[in-house]
Order: sequence, then C-alpha cells, then structure tokens
Amino acid sequence: MSSPTLDRVLDAVFRVDRTFDVKFISEPGKHWLEVAPDAGLPKNFVELLHPADLEQFKSACKTTPDFFSCDVRLIKGVGECWVNLRAYRLTAVDQYVLCVIDISAWRRDESVYRLATEHDELTGLASRSAFKNAVEIQLRSGVPTFFVFLLDLDGFKNVNDALGHAEGDAVLIETAKRLRSVVGPESALTRLGGDEFVLLLNGASVEAAKEVAKTLLQAVARPYDTHPHDTYLGASIGIARFPGHGADYGSLLKNADNAMHQAKRMATSRVCIFSAAQDNTDFSIRAAVHKAIHEGEFYLEYQPQFDINRQLVGAEALMRWFSSDYGQVSPVKFIPIVEEAGLMPFLGQWALRYACHQLKQFHALMPNFVMSVNVSPVQFGGDGFDQHVLDAIAETGVDSTKVILEITESTLMQSQERTELALTKLCNHGIRFSIDDFGTGFSSLAYLTRLPVSSIKIDKAFVSAMENLPSASSTNRKLVTAMISLAHSIDLSVVAEGVETETEFDFLRQSGCNLIQGYLLSRPISAATVLQLMKQSGAVAT
Repeated sequence: MSSPTLDRVLDAVFRVDRTFDVKFISEPGKHWLEVAPDAGLPKNFVELLHPADLEQFKSACKTTPDFFSCDVRLIKGVGECWVNLRAYRLTAVDQYVLCVIDISAWRRDESVYRLATEHDELTGLASRSAFKNAVEIQLRSGVPTFFVFLLDLDGFKNVNDALGHAEGDAVLIETAKRLRSVVGPESALTRLGGDEFVLLLNGASVEAAKEVAKTLLQAVARPYDTHPHDTYLGASIGIARFPGHGADYGSLLKNADNAMHQAKRMATSRVCIFSAAQDNTDFSIRAAVHKAIHEGEFYLEYQPQFDINRQLVGAEALMRWFSSDYGQVSPVKFIPIVEEAGLMPFLGQWALRYACHQLKQFHALMPNFVMSVNVSPVQFGGDGFDQHVLDAIAETGVDSTKVILEITESTLMQSQERTELALTKLCNHGIRFSIDDFGTGFSSLAYLTRLPVSSIKIDKAFVSAMENLPSASSTNRKLVTAMISLAHSIDLSVVAEGVETETEFDFLRQSGCNLIQGYLLSRPISAATVLQLMKQSGAVAT
C-alpha cells in the first residue's frame, strides 16, 4: 500500500484490518519504530497506542469510519512520541491505511506547537489566517505593489478517484514542496483548501510575475511518483496585483480567483492576469444564450483543411453565434458562458449532428471529404457521450470513417479508464480522434501510443512563433520539427493550424506536415462557399 511518494513525506505507513491487526508497515516506518531486523511486525496497532489515548483513537474511528485524523501518542522503542495520525478506509478489502507524522518536537516545545496551529495540517504551509495577516501587513506597509497568485491543480480529482485520498494527500504535500522551492522561504505561501494554493509575491513587475508563474507551472508539470504508476498534473494560475486589482485582502483574493478560472478556459496558456472585464460579466449575455438556443441563433462555419499540395481535403466545423441583440459574439466570450451554464453537452450534440448532416451533402460532391468536430471536456465527460456520437452517425447515414473528433490533452487527463473505453468504442465504429492544441497541455505523451488517436494538431502559437526573433524562431522551428517527427514515428498524421504566411507553409511542407489550415489558404467560410471550393478543386465526384 505504500508508495515512493508516501514513504518520502510520512514517518510511517501502516495497513491494518478492521480489528487493527497489522498487515504491513513501510520500510521507513520500521526504522522509525525502531523495529529490530529480526523481529516480526507488531501484532496489533492498538498495542502501540499510549493507554491514555486509546479512547480518543477509538472515538475518532467510530465518528467518521471512512476517514479520521487525530493526535495521539505511540509507544516507540523504550519511549513514546506524539504523532498526527490520518486513517483512510479501504472499503474493497475492509482495511485501513494509517499515515503517521511524528509531531513530538512540536509537543516538546509548546511555543512551536502553538505555531503549528498557524499552519496547514497536511502540507505545513501557512494557514489561511496567517496568509491573510501577511497580505494585510503588506497593505499597511506602504509598498507600491505586490501580487496575489491563486494556483489550482488540473486533474487532481482524478488522483483521488483513481488512487485514493492517501495518494492524493501525498501529491498535495509534494506540490507544496515544489512551490516552496520555486518562491523561497521568504514568500507567504499556503494551501487555501483542497488543491488550491495562494502565494504573496513582493516587489516584482508584471513580466517578472509571469516568469514566476511559468516556473510554478513547470514545477507542477513534473511527474509525481505515485503508486502504481506516475501521475501527471497541470495547473491554472490567476494573478491579482495591488493596487490596481484590489485595495483589500478580499478583493485581491476574489480577483485572483476570477483570473484563475479564466486561465482554465484558455487553450494555449494557463496563466491569466486579472482584468476588469472578467469582473464585469454581462449577465444579459448569459440570458441571451438561452434565447439564442431557443431561437436557433447558433450556426456553423467551416475552416478548410488542405494537403501539402494545397488541395482541399476536409474542414473543421466551428460554432458561431449571431445574436439578435448583440450581433456577432466571439466564441472566446460565449463558450465559457455556455460551459458555466451547463449547456455545452446540448450545444455540442447539436453541432455534431449539424456537421454530420452537412458532411452528407459535401460527400455528394467529394466522397473523401473529412469533417473535424471539436469536443469539449465537459461534453466528453458527460454520460452517454459515445452513444450520442453513434446516434448522430446513424441518423445522418454519413460515412463514420470521414468523421474526426478533436479533443484536447486536458480531456485525456480525465478518468483514464473511462476515456479509453469511450475512445475505443467509437474507433471500433471507424471514427477517428485528433489531439487539438497539441503541446499546450501537461499530460503524459504515453497516451499517444496507448489510446486510439490518429492525428495531432500543432497549435497556432507554435506555428506563428517560428517567425519571431532569430534565436526564438530557430528554437520553435526545431520544436515543430520534433513534434512532426514524433507523430510520424508512431504513425500519426499532423495538422498545422493558424498558418498565415508562405514562409510558415514552406517550412511545414519541408518538415513533412500532412495537412494545413489557416488564413493563408482560407478563412472560416460557409457551407455554400465550401461547395464552391470543392467544384474549383477538380476533385468533385462525377
């Protein structure tokens, strides 16, 4: 039951049955307990408890049997020591994992013990109240500026669901260590709750704050050594700056939280500086979304895709909204509102069905035309997603092998078993999958070989960066070349999006990129214009 991560952060890990008979002790735990090499395991965990703390232990267990935490004394060697004990029930085998941290030093020095109440019990970081005090001290000190960061782990819920809360706690402890190593001991840092962390950063420019945020993301992106396999997480960071984004603790924290949620919605970045626009969401637009669905104001445009010879081969379906009240509304604005309102599964199903109906018409002129449709993480994670896709295929009678569903790396960070089952089921019906915005996420590249993916899409940020300053463009060209080579080495095709110049096109062609989309060859267009392009391409069926 123990793992490399747990062994590093805990003094001992026990596994016991329902009567607390000891089944296992971690190797570090044996050394900590001072168990002789030739001695057997203690027979029962209760025998290790100080008699005066036995009732407290039993009471904690009865009060919350699935998880409990208490401070008790254990008999260790010829003496005793205070420990913080966190117990997690393993329902499937009716056993407990007991995680032990030695707190004897705190108890021996009452001043240190009192200080412990000002720290997060799990990670040892400053408590919320201590962090609030640190911010308020800065507010009174007269410093010209400082920043409040709010960092939220992406994919952490899956760790708890798949590996259990003990491993989840170990990941949080490791995350705290990584963040502290980046910002140093002088910066106020705490776990706000769950998988959220907040940081106070002093005396930095906006550019410097962004660099710190980038380093924090890189620290989180390193694999976590969990059992039975490594875990990969990402993070989203929101930043609020004093005085421009708030003059008190509450305002700064709220605006950092708003920026963090905005960062989660961004496709190519996980860091967002607060802006007033985030705090002034037009609630009338939220109401207009419901009206738009009722009155059919949403529609699709199509971003043509071309092969390396500039021949039309397919298109990506893009959702658009022309509001009777607000005119053309950008997807950047309405998609987050749709997702927050819980309407994305409905609109996603509509877009897929509409795209399939249109594809059927396209096939009358060009039978090999391929349609790509975006799938949001919310839509993919919904119940019955795979069946909704199959129903749309059956309803329209379209060739399923000409349908590609575009999913992001963050979607793959959801429940791995459920994701793999859904992808496999759809692939068995001929439907293909492409990884959208490839390279902007933090998931393991192992999914490229494990999951039934047929292609990757190089994000436009990498394509446009190839024409930056000479030193930067050289690095980005190497990066794009590496992505293409990686994909081809495992028999995946490559689509480059956002291609806007002949220089970009020529480089991608020479690097072996398979398909191109972007303003250089065509902007998003209507279905009628796609039909015109088909007729002009000379590949129309006769």
